[in-house]
Amino acid sequence: MGSYDAAVKVILGHCRQAALEYFLGLQVEGSEILELPQETATFRRSDFPIRVRTSDGRVFVVLLEVQSRWERDLPLRLLEYDARYRLKTGLSVLPAVLLLTPSRAVVEKYEDGGLRYAFRVISLAAIDAREVLDKGDPCLFPFVALMKGGVEVFDEAERSLTDALPAGPQRADLLTCMALLSGLVSKELPQRLLSRRKDIMMESVAYEMIKKEGYEEGLQQGLQQGMLANAREMVLEALAERFGLIPRDLEERIMAIDSRRQIKELLRHALRAQSLDEFQKVLNRP
Repeated sequence: MGSYDAAVKVILGHCRQAALEYFLGLQVEGSEILELPQETATFRRSDFPIRVRTSDGRVFVVLLEVQSRWERDLPLRLLEYDARYRLKTGLSVLPAVLLLTPSRAVVEKYEDGGLRYAFRVISLAAIDAREVLDKGDPCLFPFVALMKGGVEVFDEAERSLTDALPAGPQRADLLTCMALLSGLVSKELPQRLLSRRKDIMMESVAYEMIKKEGYEEGLQQGLQQGMLANAREMVLEALAERFGLIPRDLEERIMAIDSRRQIKELLRHALRAQSLDEFQKVLNRP
């Protein structure tokens, strides 16, 4: 599980009901995260399988997949998890994806021959940060930076979260996760939050987990990885916008690049190349 998935897991540990109610529109009477089966070579696990009981008496499983970026094979993976949890629990399943960064490739159904599969996608970039802030639920504030207009209200959200919760693990964890998630959109926001609230964040379990590897170093690495992931996504979206469907092998090559300088150069060529072949020639340069 990556640092962003781990951050969401910590948030859900404190605020599962608030997240289910706001993001999925459910009236939750009770919920519990189901035991996660061990991941094997033939079976990858779902991020968050949650047994939910609603106010109208329904009981079902919410499969909540957290994605820092959209992946082409996600619908099929979700379908695999869905079938396994229906068999495991005998309950119906509500499949949903919590998408942390924007993408033009998002779909909410998969069709192939006689197979038709629908699921929910909650794109944080499409949610208005000001509306969330005005709602006043501090459980949602760690996600604000990833929402529409979130960078502009980030400091206000951080102050509101700090003021709304008493000193303790929940406040420390939510602030720490807020810093981690904001690293997906800015390298300045986490550093700014850390400079103001480090004394509080040091009480967080999430902080201690990262601190074992060197907190400052781990945070900086997370920021760099987040910015690099966004840059790769920009290259792929530029190519898709100009030339249509991108071959899978080309997508995998771009996603494997870990040099920010090379990705920036490829983005310039993605915007200027006259054809996909011309872009691939640039990519193939030694």
